[in-house]
Amino acid sequence: MKETSDPQPEEKSGKSLLKELAIKLGVTQREAKKFDIPVLVIIGAMDATEKGRLLNQVLLEIDSRSFKVYSTHASHTEPRRYPLLHRFWNHTPLKGHIQFYDRGPYYLVLDTWAEGKLHEDKLGRYWEDIINFERQLSDSGVQIVKIFLTVPKKEQAKRLKKLESNPATSWRVTPKDWRRHRQYRPFLEAARRMMDATDQPHATWHEIDTEDFKTALIEVYHRIIDKLENAVKAAKEKKASAKRTGESKPWIPYKGRNYLSEVRFPKPMERATYKRTLKERQETIHELAHQIHSREVPVIAVFCGWDAAGKGGCIKRLVQSIDPRGYDVVPIAAPTKLELSHHYLWRFWKEMPPQGKITIFDRSWYGRVLVERVEGLCENEEWQRAYQEINEMETHLHRFGTVLIKFWLHIDKDTQLERFKARQENPLKQWKITEEDWRNREKWDRYEESVNEMIEKTNTPYAPWNIVPSKCKMRARIQVLDTVIQAISPAIKKAKKPAL
Repeated sequence: MKETSDPQPEEKSGKSLLKELAIKLGVTQREAKKFDIPVLVIIGAMDATEKGRLLNQVLLEIDSRSFKVYSTHASHTEPRRYPLLHRFWNHTPLKGHIQFYDRGPYYLVLDTWAEGKLHEDKLGRYWEDIINFERQLSDSGVQIVKIFLTVPKKEQAKRLKKLESNPATSWRVTPKDWRRHRQYRPFLEAARRMMDATDQPHATWHEIDTEDFKTALIEVYHRIIDKLENAVKAAKEKKASAKRTGESKPWIPYKGRNYLSEVRFPKPMERATYKRTLKERQETIHELAHQIHSREVPVIAVFCGWDAAGKGGCIKRLVQSIDPRGYDVVPIAAPTKLELSHHYLWRFWKEMPPQGKITIFDRSWYGRVLVERVEGLCENEEWQRAYQEINEMETHLHRFGTVLIKFWLHIDKDTQLERFKARQENPLKQWKITEEDWRNREKWDRYEESVNEMIEKTNTPYAPWNIVPSKCKMRARIQVLDTVIQAISPAIKKAKKPAL
């Protein structure tokens, strides 16, 4: 439930109390860092709430190596070429660090609405996307503090005039600020509806009046310190509990539909037919790539499949006729130490394409429900909730206008063995076969279960799975190109610029 300012009893006053709280915040943050607790502080505000001054004071006693501040402004044009949440996923906190959002995603939505560029009945879907974003972070251990700063209308006008009268600060006051001042009541009402709609137990809003700066600063200190102290207490209890009970990851079988067993492998394609068809399809892809750029349509193609199923060959034929400036191929390997310090989706959000570009993922975020599940690299509850997290991410991308094309390249176990042996015998292809490939093969049945459950739970109308029989590599390559053409062509015709 959203909370408004409720000043704490002041046993001390003035500078001594503020200094004590500043030191306490620094001490508590260092303790939280020992437990690798990531923290996100979102500070939304009306104009002239002295947000910058307040934020500066809060940071004074925190180790400068342990926090970052990301400032958002509606005038920033480059981030608008990406979905709303892209910039914020790129600035989520590391384990043991605090990330401050100066404004944050809520501000961008409210600002677009206030400028008359977003109809009120569209607000709900953006609030839903942000709620999902915060829940995903919270589920991974991020502690979230949300603060919205307000100021009475008369005091706001007084502060704007003071800034405007000083040659050193007059640049900070724009016609937009005065226009927003005239919108004071409807804007504040919209902000409060936003807080009501997006208030969550794990991410509660705190509305704080800044008319009295010291009182507001004390309240901000208390909100952040309380969140950190509770997180440290919970971390200590969890550590003690883990020592008592130990940890286990029992295999959870999938009992649903076996999609892979339904795949039929057609006869091999004639090479002459393949070469002729490949040339035709690549010419079409070449033209579509130009239209993707001119119509500013973002495209994502995800390639998953069995080892030696031919992902690389399919990707090569897909990009062969495209200007290399128009696409990126992102190979996904085991996460780095830095990537492991973030939410698992962070490293994929970094690679998402802007409007007018194609990004091809050679393996993807589905590793969470495949290799990480089978190899026990994450907890059962983590891969189980990943289905929802992935669907929410792909929904957000789709709402932005992104075309999502997902492939599972399928071969049978005997075909894989033949290709493994052929790679071992070919000096030019030996680098493609590793001990890990052989180990994965030993767990074929569990991987097959995981693939089927992945398809069952993440196959959506806007991001369907395309299972491609890949015993015949030529036929698989043509099917991939046909699928890409069929997905992109109608999207280009329906493309329109998103509000955000």
